[in-house]
Amino acid sequence: LIGVVVTVMVQSSSITTSLLVPLAAAGVLRLEQAFPVTLGANVGTTVTAFLAALAVSGPNAAAGLEIALVHLLFNVTGILLVYPVPGIRRIPLRLAETVTGIALRSKRMVIVWVVGLFYGIPTVVLVVSRWLN
Repeated sequence: LIGVVVTVMVQSSSITTSLLVPLAAAGVLRLEQAFPVTLGANVGTTVTAFLAALAVSGPNAAAGLEIALVHLLFNVTGILLVYPVPGIRRIPLRLAETVTGIALRSKRMVIVWVVGLFYGIPTVVLVVSRWLN
């Protein structure tokens, strides 16, 4: 709820999440405490989409509202699938700890990780999807 409220107030899940970084670095928050706030921030950002969808009128207004609802349902479904089960909840937490350990050992690996994740994987998916069509 804290993540939702803060994100609605500042209209940015990035700001909410960025506030968590120095709190965690200072030892005020543990990863397990920051995780639900981050999830809440993801839900809070859907309010912006709803406001935008409600401000639109005309023939495509329904499409905008549908997309806003998909955004909300995607985030809420993700929380319902991941957060309630402690064993599943630990998966993203352990992945975050693992990637952090790698990043602390090698800054180059961070660059490889970011380039691979945000450029490499989408490129492979695009090439494969065009190849299959």
